[in-house]
Amino acid sequence: MTKNQIAKSYLADLNIKDSPLNIAFINELQSKHIAQYSFNNLAVILGQELPLDTESLFTKIVERHRGGYCFEHNKLVLNVLSELKFDVRLLLSKVTYNQNIEVARTHRVTLLTLAGEDYIVDAGFGHLGARFPVKIDLGLIQDQGDAKYRIIKNDNSDYCYQVFKDGDFFTLYTFDLHHYTEADCLLGHFYSHKHPNAAFVNNLVVCRKFFNDIQSLRNNEYHHVKNGITQTTKITSIKQLHQLLTEVYQLDLDIAISEFLYHKFVTPKAA
Repeated sequence: MTKNQIAKSYLADLNIKDSPLNIAFINELQSKHIAQYSFNNLAVILGQELPLDTESLFTKIVERHRGGYCFEHNKLVLNVLSELKFDVRLLLSKVTYNQNIEVARTHRVTLLTLAGEDYIVDAGFGHLGARFPVKIDLGLIQDQGDAKYRIIKNDNSDYCYQVFKDGDFFTLYTFDLHHYTEADCLLGHFYSHKHPNAAFVNNLVVCRKFFNDIQSLRNNEYHHVKNGITQTTKITSIKQLHQLLTEVYQLDLDIAISEFLYHKFVTPKAA
């Protein structure tokens, strides 16, 4: 498929009919993307290859509805937006979860410049990620209806991407505006899906996010966050896990895969 065919098919799958060069279109695209295509690391823990060429990403995420993680989701989004003539480029960030620590750049996001304003477009962070792009306007609190975000700078002059959580703003990741290339992604991508200590290698993570409705699974627990209220359900059987994966997340999986995932990630966590 050509890049143009991929962009058109992607928009059609999300039921987006027009692509004007404005922020309303980007809002619609990001919110529909994270609702339809699950954030998950199934391919990582199943030991599958994770190619990052555009056609492979389109096949996996859009055609097969298998979802993926940041290096997959955000590259597909960047390529679509680039094909639609938006001014976008790749950034790499450090996931710190509100800690003052030095970690590798293992999270990929997209910098969008539109009408003289810069935004972070991120369709690949999962549970705590934003539904809409977040403007780089230091200190500006951006209420998205079901969550609030802002971007500030820390003492090291790094940008901090923050969500309002438990009564205060919480830094999810830090980033800078340096120029990165696809080659720069290879190390973070390799670490994230191959290193024995990587979080995505050692945990089962699946998420879909709608307005005021987050469906988040981690190891032996399923969290349904609706209107700010979290209902947590313990996973206690292969059948229950399989139903969640195939019905809630709409993943086309064989029961044998759910059985493998249950014994590897659910039973040990529950013990």
